[in-house]
Amino acid sequence: METSFIVLGSGQDGGAPQLGHRSSVSPSRNASSVAVIGASGSVAVLDASPDIRVQGQMLLGSPFYPSGRVALVDSVFITHAHMGHYAGLLHFGSEALAADHIPLFATERFLAFMEHNEPWGTLLAAGHLDAIAINGLTASMEDDLEIAAIPVPHRDELSDTVAFSVRVGGDPWMLYLPDIDDWESWIDAESEIESHDIVLLDATFSTARELPNRDMASIGHPLVTDTIERFRHLASGTRIVLTHINHSNPLGDPAAPITRRVLDAGFTIAYDGLTSTVGE
Repeated sequence: METSFIVLGSGQDGGAPQLGHRSSVSPSRNASSVAVIGASGSVAVLDASPDIRVQGQMLLGSPFYPSGRVALVDSVFITHAHMGHYAGLLHFGSEALAADHIPLFATERFLAFMEHNEPWGTLLAAGHLDAIAINGLTASMEDDLEIAAIPVPHRDELSDTVAFSVRVGGDPWMLYLPDIDDWESWIDAESEIESHDIVLLDATFSTARELPNRDMASIGHPLVTDTIERFRHLASGTRIVLTHINHSNPLGDPAAPITRRVLDAGFTIAYDGLTSTVGE
């Protein structure tokens, strides 16, 4: 078996459609999350979304999921403290999964936020999750499979934000980057993207017209149109997958011009259940 990943959720924090949305949305999307499955059978989840109960069933039903496992996952990695990326940790507590010392990799600031706020602190104090600060650390899942955190600029009301680089045999393979303020503020954007075989990038909004009554500068996400222009020249060497898609974003609708524009640029649009394996 080769190392692989499964997109458990390709939507923004609220999924698609979001709570209270009265119009149809297609395709529907769980909140952003990815499972990484190692060649020797280890399983890590990148971001614990509010949809983790459904996503757990997706994982169990995947042909990539190793048979005979006892624990659902071996570790959890959190990018930052916005609702769609850590709210699912509640399911690891005694009311649900009752996890037993699952390693939780996150930044020091995120872990301090958890420790000093309930109900998150109880997850640590009761031993359901074991906090491991990933600042400057490369977490080893298997002999040749590692995950490293890369700091990225994003709204930091409660914690800082990281992307995760999944490395196989010491080489960058997959980059998971669901949230970033803009590409200009991250000086290593192009070099990091180019160094990976496949990248999952923030595609929350396609155009500013999606939020006519909001100041886009205060929201902190690059527009898909900007991402295309900035990284189109890398698409021949790196598979660029757009994810974390807001329910207002028509990306993925076959009739939407932005969908055709993205595909013509050589990019891929994420969907729930998308998989990829090392060497593809």
